[in-house]
This record gives sequence, C-alpha cells and structure tokens, in this order.
Amino acid sequence: MGSSGTGNFSDYSGSAPSSKGEKTGGASGEDKCLLAFSTILEDVARCQFFITHGTVPAEGEEIQVVFNTRIVAVSKIGEEIGYLPTKYNYLKVCMDNGTRYSGHVSSSSIDPIPSVRIDVIPI
Repeated sequence: MGSSGTGNFSDYSGSAPSSKGEKTGGASGEDKCLLAFSTILEDVARCQFFITHGTVPAEGEEIQVVFNTRIVAVSKIGEEIGYLPTKYNYLKVCMDNGTRYSGHVSSSSIDPIPSVRIDVIPI
C-alpha cells in the first residue's frame, strides 16, 4: 500500500548518481523508443477505416503508427484505424527523432463494439 522509495528526491528520475556511482531515481535506463508493444486501439468506430469499409481490419493486416492530431494506427494505404492510448504519447518525441513504427493487427472484432489490437515494433 505504500511507496517502496526512500522518501528522497533521488527516488525520481533525473537525479544525479550516488557517490558509489550507482544510478538513482525512477528511470530504468531503457530507451522506450526502441521497445515493441501491443495495445488495443481507441475510437475504432469513429475512424476512417471503419467508416469507409463498415468493418475492422483483418488479423495480420499491416499497420503503421503515425502522428496526425493524435498518435494513430493507419492501414498500408493510410486510412486511420484507431488511436493509441495516451500512455503512448511519448512516441511523438521518438518519431520526431526519426524512429518509425510498424506492425500488424493481432486481433480484431466487430461485436459487441469494433475493436482492434495491434503489435508494434520500432524500425
């Protein structure tokens, strides 16, 4: 129920290393831009792909992740399929720095509501 930190500012990322040279703070040192991930897309029924085709993309269909007004998964012809959850907003900075993301639809369903899950890798 409580924090596992020490109660010091060094528990937060960005703090200087300790006198022993150990990393301190909350950062793992891992570059999130280079990690693969899976996620369920948001607002699928309101996006261009569903409006145009009346269905969701098939499992295995190729996608790319791009930034329009939000971070969005698009089909290989550029139709918006659905938006990534806001926890992936950090990808905007990664994309601005040259990282691109592609992947495929790992599952999709039209009932009870249109939904799409994607697997994504950096390229």
